[in-house]
Amino acid sequence: MNAEPPSSSVLSSLWQQIRAVLDLVLDLSFRRFVTPHLVRMLYVLSLLAAFFYAISWMFRGFWGFIMAPVALLFYLIVARVTVELILAIFRIAEHLAPLGNDPVAKPAAKPNSFTDPVR
Repeated sequence: MNAEPPSSSVLSSLWQQIRAVLDLVLDLSFRRFVTPHLVRMLYVLSLLAAFFYAISWMFRGFWGFIMAPVALLFYLIVARVTVELILAIFRIAEHLAPLGNDPVAKPAAKPNSFTDPVR
């Protein structure tokens, strides 16, 4: 029975994730994007910071007590839309990258209205 204790497997998994992120960050060829891998962590940290700021804003007075939840809700919406926009841009880039490397793919010729006969 060579089963490792769960703590070492968790540490091993964490170390593998840290190494993967470091490999992405230190990739000087910029062939792989690091942002899609880090965006979840940055989003969660952003939401936690916004939540704590809203809590502290609620104790500043009556208007803060009323406006903090509204501002927090607005921030949550804006942050989510921003993250989705960033991920959409990176997904577009990932889908277009193979097209740029294909030597067989050529741009389609546009019909020329001056030389094509009118039908």
